[in-house]
Amino acid sequence: MSSEATCAVCGFQWSAISASEIPQRVKTATDSFIDVVLAAGPKVDTRPAPERWSILEYGAHLRDVLISIRERIVTASIEDEPTGDAIHREERVSLGFYKLDSPGDVASELAALSALFVRTFQALPAGYETREFVYSPVTPAKVTILWAGAQALHECEHHLGDIRDNLSLL
Repeated sequence: MSSEATCAVCGFQWSAISASEIPQRVKTATDSFIDVVLAAGPKVDTRPAPERWSILEYGAHLRDVLISIRERIVTASIEDEPTGDAIHREERVSLGFYKLDSPGDVASELAALSALFVRTFQALPAGYETREFVYSPVTPAKVTILWAGAQALHECEHHLGDIRDNLSLL
């Protein structure tokens, strides 16, 4: 997980992100995401292809990502060099943990968790963005809290692109 990395799909560059821009961009992306979830109508739970998640599944995934990365940031703020927990993204979908989610549930939870993530990131003491931790046992790279904040932003913006693509494919 190099800070010099660029997402091959969306062009996101982790090293180009400053701590000060993360809160507003996360809020903007999740607000737009929520708008798509609520406006998708019957397309919200349709997969445009077997290898793509539905808009609702992407929303539930993003909700869980915000929870997971927030907890990693909190733990890395308290402990020296901890390891974050794996999110098990594919298993959450395949085991059906999202099957009872409704568009209203996902929208309200995304709004709440986006706000919580933003407040947590804004509350970091000065200098804490450089604290390091191991991202997860599955992805055992050492990263900083700033990188984790940028990763949360990447997930928000990247998956916003995914669900907009879904609409165009359905």
